[in-house]
Amino acid sequence: MKLSRKILAAVTVAAMAVFGFTGCAEEEDENGMLEVSGSNCSINYTNDTTGFSRGFKSLKTKRYDAVCKISNETTALKANGDGVMGYIFALSQNSDKTYNFGLAGVRNDNGTVTGYISYYTGVSGKYLSSGTDFADANGKVAGETGSTCTCVDYTSPIFSTIKTSAGKSFDVWINVVANDGTSEGRTGDAGSYTVSFYTADPLRTTSAVGSNTTYGEGGATAVLTKTIPASATGLSEMTQLDLGFYANVYSTSTLKGTWSLSDIEGDGEPVEYAE
Repeated sequence: MKLSRKILAAVTVAAMAVFGFTGCAEEEDENGMLEVSGSNCSINYTNDTTGFSRGFKSLKTKRYDAVCKISNETTALKANGDGVMGYIFALSQNSDKTYNFGLAGVRNDNGTVTGYISYYTGVSGKYLSSGTDFADANGKVAGETGSTCTCVDYTSPIFSTIKTSAGKSFDVWINVVANDGTSEGRTGDAGSYTVSFYTADPLRTTSAVGSNTTYGEGGATAVLTKTIPASATGLSEMTQLDLGFYANVYSTSTLKGTWSLSDIEGDGEPVEYAE
């Protein structure tokens, strides 16, 4: 079954002072599931309802990209698992207050870790943290007739090399690279994003200006790599946009885990989202 698309904070004290005055999308994490500290996030949340419990948190600063390590503790071994832990990137807001973003998510599916890479446009903030799926401002799900939001999937959801069991944790590293078309490690078309999944640390290192991306000796090999083309993002150059975390806890389930961002690239420009 295809993985459902149900789908940080400042690095410096000075930047945190600025964040106090930046806007925050009012729909973010209405259920209070996500705990953010610096470049880390955690969840330990039980959904006692018969529907989904969803939420997201963004950095509130524009960045190019980063590596995200997701650690998930499997609380139950069942089809579709406990829920989705996702890494949001290239997040921006449109004039109508809807969002565009890339999302790389993982979950446990009866012992096999599954994941996906998707890119969305025109999603209402309300339906990032409620409803059965991402939808436009009128509540129409991406792909429905008349929907003004879109979703393009870029990968099959199965990683056969990653297994888990009840009470056991699994780790996945997701490496997002914003391409400029010329720099080392960023040679994809300018405005595109290359997304890779790893079962161990890729040992990525980046330059201070975010130009060259290299990988240390002994770093892991990607188990899956896909590129979101510039034709999908609408970008013509490597662009600083927001990063963030996303969770969807399934009905009568408990989702436990952590996110950790490393090798964050960019100048950390504050971004303000409309209320």
